[in-house]
Amino acid sequence: MVGVYPLQKWRRRASPTQLSSIWRGSKSPRARIDRLVAEGSMPPEALIAAEALWEKRLRDGIRIPNGETAQVTLNDLYHLIVDDRIWRKPERIELLLRGVYEVRQAKLGRRRVLSRWQEGQREQRGFAIMDVNGRVWTMHLINERDLRRYSREEVLWP
Repeated sequence: MVGVYPLQKWRRRASPTQLSSIWRGSKSPRARIDRLVAEGSMPPEALIAAEALWEKRLRDGIRIPNGETAQVTLNDLYHLIVDDRIWRKPERIELLLRGVYEVRQAKLGRRRVLSRWQEGQREQRGFAIMDVNGRVWTMHLINERDLRRYSREEVLWP
């Protein structure tokens, strides 16, 4: 289906059991993380490392290349680390924000910041969704093909 985000397609195909296993009644991002740790889906050390990174380098915001400061609240951090590619390497949050090379219009007045950065010999790609005040709502690692999909959105920067 053209124009439908992968998650939306997955939700349509997913059984109610699959969906409830992801959200399972969590009332807050922290409650969801606590559940993942309790179920063994996330090691407690990953949570400790992510919180330490937030305290040390994310708490006061990250200046992105267009001059804005991206804000990651503690609840935002808990939302971001649900993705195992982020909790395994929470420094990717900072790397993604510092590697922003383009800002595009997203839905609901939000903005999609596109990013590339190096991890060893490998180039990584991703995007974050930010509101007009610079708060980071979500973050995803993507491949080059997925990156091209966002080229239809209006460019806001540079």
